[in-house]
Amino acid sequence: MKGLNLASYKETLEEFLEKYTEYKKYIGYSRSNALRPWLQRKTNLVALIIERVHYGPEYSRGGEEFTFYSVLSSTLREGAGKDQFWSGLVGHVIRIINEGIGNIENNTIVLKEIEPVLPIRDQTLRNRCLDLLKAPGSFDRVINQATQVLEARLRDSISYERLCDVIPEAKYHVGEALANRLLGPKAPVIVISEKGTEREAFHKMVVGIIAYLRNPSHHFLDDKTKWSLAWSVVGLVDSILSELENSYIAEDSIKNERKRKEG
Repeated sequence: MKGLNLASYKETLEEFLEKYTEYKKYIGYSRSNALRPWLQRKTNLVALIIERVHYGPEYSRGGEEFTFYSVLSSTLREGAGKDQFWSGLVGHVIRIINEGIGNIENNTIVLKEIEPVLPIRDQTLRNRCLDLLKAPGSFDRVINQATQVLEARLRDSISYERLCDVIPEAKYHVGEALANRLLGPKAPVIVISEKGTEREAFHKMVVGIIAYLRNPSHHFLDDKTKWSLAWSVVGLVDSILSELENSYIAEDSIKNERKRKEG
């Protein structure tokens, strides 16, 4: 098991299990409040270890599946003991940790398929998304940040003065309105290609990302977002940002807009 410090993993899980079991015993008393902060600080680490030494099943309830991380976190929230599903959630956490320890002791850990390497070239995109891709869950945050970087890069491709010239109303400086005005293939402000068909395809792709991925991720939480989707979105946005770096500003479109406003 190269790359896995199994002895350290086992020790961490055993220590956490001991304190978690004590926390369960004292839930509702001051002792549980004293234990909770320590357990919460270890949640990410324990979830990452479980991801490496245990492979399911996930916790199911009402037709929905919940990751170990989300179940563990929910049992450590203040007042969690009042949840009618409390005993089942805690029992699931204890069982999974025990099975993980058993897998280590019995050397029954199955190596996972190697995750593909994602070289994120854009510095801002890498700073905002790489750590989230390495997290144990909530991958909708990756899509939120990646699409936000894309929108910000579109807006920052021209000066604020020029942006206000071509889009006078600030409420249209976001989302689809921004993409339509700056990338519209017939009279683009940001020109990514001399070919109209390529400009049209690029425009449709960016608008699709904003409408299908950006908008929902900015208004709703989705813990069911798959890591593979988040990984793919970052790769696609990285390529789009590269295209924007190689684009140029069509001065004529800005001059024409000013003339239209003045005339």
